[in-house]
Amino acid sequence: MKKTRVGQIISRLLVQRDLCVAELARLVKLPQPTIHRIVKGVCEHPHISSLQPIADFFAITIEQLKGYEPIYSLDADTVIKVPLLDWHKVSCWLNAKNSIVVNNYVITDAKVGDNCFAVKIADDAMDPVFPRHTILIVDPTRAVKHLSFVIAQVTGCNRPVFRQLLHNNNKFYLKPLSPDISCYNIIILNNNDKILGPVIQAKRDWED
Repeated sequence: MKKTRVGQIISRLLVQRDLCVAELARLVKLPQPTIHRIVKGVCEHPHISSLQPIADFFAITIEQLKGYEPIYSLDADTVIKVPLLDWHKVSCWLNAKNSIVVNNYVITDAKVGDNCFAVKIADDAMDPVFPRHTILIVDPTRAVKHLSFVIAQVTGCNRPVFRQLLHNNNKFYLKPLSPDISCYNIIILNNNDKILGPVIQAKRDWED
C-alpha cells in the first residue's frame, strides 16, 4: 500500500515530534485505527473531522496537512511553490508568464523548471486513475515520450487537454483513460497541435 500525501506528512510530523501513532491518537482524541489507516494510505479519503484535530495539534492548516501549502519546519529547503492556473491561461503562461496574475499556488517537492505550473482536472477524461479535482504538476522543460501523461493544446479545443501520449507507426496520439468512449475519444495529433508539457506529479484534494 502506497502512502498518500497526507499519510507521508503525518509520518514526518510524528518523527519530528518523536511520537508514535498511538500517542498521537491519545493526544488528539481520535481512534488509533483511524490515524493508522490515514498514515498507511489505507484511508484514501480522510474526512475533515479526522484531519482537523491532527492539523490543530501540529499547529498547521488543513491545506498544509494535505500538502498544498508548505510546512516550513519540514520543507523549507525542499519545496517549491508552483502557480495553480486556470486551464485557459496555460498557453499564456508559457508564452508570457509575466503578464499572468497568479492568485493560487500549490507546493511540490519535485525538481522542476522555471515554467512549471499546476492545473486542476475539471473533467472525467482520465478517470479513474486521475479523478476530477486532481491537481497536476506540469514541467514544460521535461522531455515527453511514449506513455507520458501530458498537457496538450489541440486544434478545435478551447483549452488544453490532459491525456496519455502514445507513439505508434510514426504517429502521436492522445488517449483518454476513461472507459466512456462516447464522451472521450483518442486524438490523432497533427502539425498544428502542441504538447505543452508532461505531468510529473499528481495531488488529490480529498474534500472536493
